[in-house]
This record gives sequence, structure tokens and C-alpha cells, in this order.
Amino acid sequence: MCDKQAEKAVNGRQAENTVNGRQAEEAVDVKQVKEVTEAPQKTYRNLITESHVKQALKAQQGSSAQLLSWTVTDFTNKGDNYACVVTSVDVCYHKEGNDRKTSFVVKCNPCRALSIFNEFSTAVFQKEAGYYLELLPLFNAQLSRGGCEPIRAPHCYFAHLTEQEEVIFLGDLRPEGFKMFDRMKGMDKAHAVLVLKELGKLHAASILCQKETSVVLEEKYTYIKKDFQSIIGDVDFKKMLTSEVENSAEIAERIGGYKKVVDWLKDFAPSSSDVFLEQIKKSPPFDVLCHGDCWNNNILFKYDETGVPVDVRLLDFQISRKASPATDLNYFMYTSFNGPERKDNLETFLNVYYESLREVLEAGGTKAEFTSQELREEYHKKNLFGLIMGMMVVPVVVSQAAEVMDLDDITDGDIETLVKEQRER
Repeated sequence: MCDKQAEKAVNGRQAENTVNGRQAEEAVDVKQVKEVTEAPQKTYRNLITESHVKQALKAQQGSSAQLLSWTVTDFTNKGDNYACVVTSVDVCYHKEGNDRKTSFVVKCNPCRALSIFNEFSTAVFQKEAGYYLELLPLFNAQLSRGGCEPIRAPHCYFAHLTEQEEVIFLGDLRPEGFKMFDRMKGMDKAHAVLVLKELGKLHAASILCQKETSVVLEEKYTYIKKDFQSIIGDVDFKKMLTSEVENSAEIAERIGGYKKVVDWLKDFAPSSSDVFLEQIKKSPPFDVLCHGDCWNNNILFKYDETGVPVDVRLLDFQISRKASPATDLNYFMYTSFNGPERKDNLETFLNVYYESLREVLEAGGTKAEFTSQELREEYHKKNLFGLIMGMMVVPVVVSQAAEVMDLDDITDGDIETLVKEQRER
């Protein structure tokens, strides 16, 4: 009797073990399938690979440099960047018998769920990589032939442009003492002069390069032609600009005392996209390759021991375009200054820019095709462009990190709600 009960118990346990074993196998199978079908969530950090780091290191330090270790180190604040994520990579390497260190600033695709950003991100990375790797070397070679200094911009060591995985490795200027000016303060004359001299050189270099070839630059380097409107489409572009102008009208109305301004902005909003596109059309002889995004956050300065700015670097060529130089000037003036600083020094600023442009052109064996007075007239003709860009950028300039719209976790269905909430802030 006991033997039969024992046998029955053993058989029961075996059956139970068999069932449990099958369940365990099925669980493992499900887990394996899940691991195969569910790829790790893509983030900007895992876009950076060891292969990328090795290629950037080789470009910077030569083929004898052996990578020992690398670490991704974030250093920017929320609100500093929108079209990409800017981080850094700290590198330890061995070369010529010694262990050494270096670092890179790395721009990464932000990996956002918002579909409208996907095509935009791809386009701006193509533009910026092309600018660093093709256009800047072209411009600097031209400047060198005229005995001029190269354009002050970081060196690009590596770019990976697979769609939605884009990364660009740039030289890290922080160890040299370069840093961003506090965007909340508004630039002063000393900072502005350095920027305007560099813009004049940049524009002049593009003119000289265009004169040396019968091929139109934007036809050879087609990424130059990609712009806001061509990337996101006419309808969304119109919605975006209309919303920005309406937002400015609401802010002015809330402050009070600006009824004429409010009425004008509300009237202007529906046609703002048409005005924008008209303002960025080429208008010879005012035809240069512009920086396109020249404002405080895209400029770094170096200071002497007394705090005076002595050197500058231009960054972020993601929305460069062929247009009038007055668009770059208006963009800079309307986004990076307090009103009195801009108004009181406008003549000086335009003279500084023009003299830089003229000197570089003459060093390259040609003359400016417009006078300083004609530049002033062109600047004022493009004031509406500066106003539009100011309405888009200034809310970002004055926002604290906690007030900035968080684009990382939102989807297409959330965007209208978030824009409304952002306005209310």
C-alpha cells in the first residue's frame, strides 16, 4: 500500500516537474523572442560607438594613437540645444610610450519620438557635416591663398550620417578657455565686434569661392538648399511661423501698453511665412553663404585675465543657406542684444562687418560689389527677417531650464497641447 502510494507520489512529482519544465522552457522561449523582437531603446548615448571614438581619435592624434578607454560626459543644460543633443566624450589613449587624455564635443541625433523631427534632424546633420568637412576646408584654402587667417570654428574629426543615428565629433574648445556668453545678459560691443568680423570673413570667403567656379555652390553641394520650409513642408512651416507670431502678440497683450504692436502682430501672423520666404531669397549682389543661425548659443568666446573677450569661435552650421548677408546680420542683432545696445551701436556694428568683408575680398583679388551705404539699406530691408527670428528665439533666450518645452518624451499627438501649455507659461 505504502509502495503504491510512494510510486503514485513519485509519478505525480515527475508529471509536475514535466509540466513545470515545459512552462519554464516556454518562459525562456518567450523571453528569448522578446529579447530578439524588442531592441533596446535608442538614445543619443548609445549612438556613440567605440568605432566612432577610434576614428575620431585617429583623425586627431594620428594612426599611432591606441584607444585605452572612453566615457560619455554630459555638460550642456536643458534649453541650450534643440535640433540635436550636445555631449562630450573623454578619451584615454596611448601614444609614443605615454598614456594621454583628450576630449571631443559630440553632436548626436536627439532620438525623439516626434516624427516631425526625424526628417529635420537628418537634413540638419547633413548640412552641418557638409559645412565642416567640405565647405570650411574650401573657404579656408581660399583665405590662405589671400594671406588671411582661417575661419574661427571648431575642427570636425568624424561624422556618421546613417539616418536617425547621426553623430558629429568636434574638437573640444573648453580646455582652450572658450565658453558661451550668458544669454540672459545680452551681448555688448566688445563681444559683438569679434562676431561681426568673423561673419564678414565667412561671407567674403563664400563670395571668393563662388567667383572661382562657374558651378553654383548650392548646385554642387545640394544640402545647402535644404531649409525650414523645404524640410517640414509648406503647411507645417506656415503653422509654425503663424503660431510664433501669435504667441508674441499674446505676450505683448499680457504685458499691456502695446495695443498697436498687438494689432500689427495679429494682422501680420497669417502672412509671416510668405514674408519669411521672401526675405531669404537671394538678391544679387547680396548673395553669400550665410551662417544661418548666428545667435548667442552658437558662439563661444575666450577671455583675457581681465575678462575682456579676445577670441571667438562660430558653431552650429545646421541651417546655413545662400541668402543676403543682411539676414545673418539681422538674426544676430535681433536675438543676441538688448535694444539700446543694438540701436546705439548699429552704425559701428555695420561698419565693422563691412570692413572685414572688404579687406578679405581685396586680399583675394576682388572688390565688394556693394558699398557700405548699400549694405545699410539692405540691412533695413531685411529687418522683418530679424523680427521673425527674434520672435522665435527670444522666448528661448529668456527661459529658465524648468520652463523649456521638453521634446524628448512627446509624440505627434501631444504637440498641440504642449505648445498651448508653453504659451501659457
